[in-house]
Amino acid sequence: MRSGSAAFAGTAVPLAVTWLVWGTTYLAIAFGLRGLEPCTLSSVRFLTAGLVLWVVAERRHEPRLTASRRRRAILVGVLLFSMGMGGVALAEEYVDSGTTALFIATVPLWSVLLHTATGRPTRGAQWAGVCLGLAGVAVLTAGLGRGGPAGAGILLPAALCWVLGSHLDDHSAGVRGPAAQMLAGGAAPAVAAVVRGEFASPPRPTWGAGLALAYLVVFGSLLAMAAYRHLTAHTGPALATSYAFVAPVIAVLSGALFLDEPLTPHVLAGTALIALAVSTTLFTRSRPAARRI
Repeated sequence: MRSGSAAFAGTAVPLAVTWLVWGTTYLAIAFGLRGLEPCTLSSVRFLTAGLVLWVVAERRHEPRLTASRRRRAILVGVLLFSMGMGGVALAEEYVDSGTTALFIATVPLWSVLLHTATGRPTRGAQWAGVCLGLAGVAVLTAGLGRGGPAGAGILLPAALCWVLGSHLDDHSAGVRGPAAQMLAGGAAPAVAAVVRGEFASPPRPTWGAGLALAYLVVFGSLLAMAAYRHLTAHTGPALATSYAFVAPVIAVLSGALFLDEPLTPHVLAGTALIALAVSTTLFTRSRPAARRI
């Protein structure tokens, strides 16, 4: 009984962390943008988290990365954190936090397309999920107003970069690899901040933005990523990626509660379509293939 309870806690706790933390990350980004520019916010977030992990790796005397793993860590870090999560912060200049989360919820759908492109079999229900998800994205985009095309133009590539980065990540043991990924993922937005002229004017620090940044570093980058890596190592892909259809619902509700973001018919319809699409895709992917007789 005790071992069963421990196994349940070992899955339930990381699962709850990914659902709740990543569901409220979009809200935290919205508050952070009230005091920091988007690329600056992403840069400080990931450089700080990466430095913390690097110190942990040094204290644990973990071996240095080989040249090939270092190159892979840089590539994965730029895809996941600079272009994936960094794209989220940039897009929230144009669209609401809840709508942003719904676009990112399409990640499992693009994952299906990537698996198909690499030669893996794709079931009919998965293709149905992709079509439903695209319909949800179309409904959302139609209701975004003037900033819609710019927001969608940032968020869809961000989702694709997250998929590609997750595909290339070797999930190596220890924290040296994730530390290198986050350092690379924080360095690229720093360069983008310079190019965008974000350092030309003095920052507008506020208590709310500072607390949001701390939340993004400690919970959104360190705790949630650790929980996600635990799930990918110890559970099936459907359970590990279930945040994709739970977190957006939390994001939409928290945006409506704390930021007065409107629950328009387009948002409600898009939420329903994308949640149905992602749950269909993940459920189908988790079922074992039928045994041939």
